[in-house]
Amino acid sequence: MKVGSFFPAQTKSTLYAMGADDCSLFFDLGALTEKQQADHRANIALTSALQVALIALGKPIDYVAMFEEFLDPRWAPFVERYRRQFLAAGFPSIPPDHVIHGRSANLYDSIADRLPDVELVSLYMVSGTNSVLHNDPPALAVSRNLNSKFHFAAHAPAFGIPVPETYVTTKAGLGDPETLAFVGRHLAADGAVMLKIPGLAGARNVTSVSSLAEARDYVAQYGDDMGMLFQKKLDLRDYTEMTVDLLVSDREISIANIRRILFAEGVWVGNYVPAHYSLTPEQEAALLRVGEYARHHGIGAPEGANCGIDYFVGPRGEIVVTEINVRWTGGLFPTQAMSRIKPGGVEAVVCFDLVPTDELGAYLDFVDAHLPGPGEGVFSCLSLGFSPFEQQIAGRPNVYVWHLVMGDYQAFHRAKCAVLAPGVLPTTDLIRLPE
Repeated sequence: MKVGSFFPAQTKSTLYAMGADDCSLFFDLGALTEKQQADHRANIALTSALQVALIALGKPIDYVAMFEEFLDPRWAPFVERYRRQFLAAGFPSIPPDHVIHGRSANLYDSIADRLPDVELVSLYMVSGTNSVLHNDPPALAVSRNLNSKFHFAAHAPAFGIPVPETYVTTKAGLGDPETLAFVGRHLAADGAVMLKIPGLAGARNVTSVSSLAEARDYVAQYGDDMGMLFQKKLDLRDYTEMTVDLLVSDREISIANIRRILFAEGVWVGNYVPAHYSLTPEQEAALLRVGEYARHHGIGAPEGANCGIDYFVGPRGEIVVTEINVRWTGGLFPTQAMSRIKPGGVEAVVCFDLVPTDELGAYLDFVDAHLPGPGEGVFSCLSLGFSPFEQQIAGRPNVYVWHLVMGDYQAFHRAKCAVLAPGVLPTTDLIRLPE
């Protein structure tokens, strides 16, 4: 079998094996700081929802690896509810006997001797923890380079990719004259500067700082060799933050989807997907150029790989690229799902949210009443997944859910407020759609 991070919708038989990979790409999981350990635990919880979504994205001949927590009698019936929901919404789906359960602490080690007879093993990304499956040090080196903020900062400008002005240093170099000059200049001009360090997806370890003291506090728990990247902060009054997924293979580079970043109270919560999107020839060329960069640096298997691009659109339509992620992205799952059940396109909002554990059944009843398909109303919705790792909110256990709304968002919100109890899907109360 062939192992790698392959683009969805493969015709070959596939095992989807996706654990919490981000931290192990650059760090030893046995030597994480307290914050990194907390981030890693949160990533495990969110990754579990992705595993449920893979049931929908796979085919009846495919397999999916899931955390053994889903076997708990409290959660196993909900997994089957999701499978029935996916089938009712039109997804062929992976059957129950094609699920391989493994430990959430290290999924890959626990399933390595139980791999099914498939043609592909598709990973979220090639990382350190899944080396036991891919056993490919060169592929790991490529993944580390192409998912590195620092590699991109060093090589993108020479490739003709427009990026914000950037300065790379380490914690030990915070007092160097060059660091002080760069940070001071941007603080004087913009009032703040972006600070990035290696870390997890979903904007973790990316922050805005208004002084060097804030930057020092942010990295206080790390060693002097921790990499730090300072970048000009773009004014959101003039720039719109977007993200796009590219399909990159050895034969083609194409745009798979375009989404707008959604924030609630300054925190990333999901994406807004327009029914249709248009790019100027210059914008399309700039984005495809990033795909060429990724292929130049090592990806491009016949099965295709995903290249996620975070970028801003400026006041004159210019594109400024801030980061790339050569892996599955959070937005790839829902947009791939939508492409199968809404091939004509539809406006959509997708976000991670919370549901009190004792309201999970009522929430899924609501989703069942508004599934996409014949006879749907002005909106439809789908729950892409849930997490079996409870979160205590104000002393009440909650679970993460991954919620997708297609069509009239305001109609959805009115229906949700009329039917579901307060505290169910609180993030959807905060989302404001772009005008």
